[in-house]
Amino acid sequence: MIRKEFTGMLPAAIAKFEELLSIVAEFNPQIMRGYDPASSKANFFYWGVACRIECDDIEILQVEAEEIGITPSPKKFRSGMRALQTAAEEIGITWLSDDGDIAYTADRTIADFKTFRVNGDLELMPEKEV
Repeated sequence: MIRKEFTGMLPAAIAKFEELLSIVAEFNPQIMRGYDPASSKANFFYWGVACRIECDDIEILQVEAEEIGITPSPKKFRSGMRALQTAAEEIGITWLSDDGDIAYTADRTIADFKTFRVNGDLELMPEKEV
């Protein structure tokens, strides 16, 4: 069963985002935005291959923990959003903005999507003769 936040998205993108979520699980990733049919056709959210993920900022959590007398693990010193960006880029996901907007397109462009020939596996299907 897919997450409700991924409803309407292409299967290949969902699989890649699930992979990313498992990599950054320690940073408490939250899906804030997914498929958006109200977006412009010039936007990957419209085509079901983009989402916004936010992670806890571990540096802020560290300060808050120390204020109440908890000493966090040294490995938690890096920012969750920096970890998200690094992990996303390492597995071929495009970082669109510092808000956590990401897209998995398998090198497809908006122009490819506008042909309506990109399938759920993000393969560009051949043109059909009419």
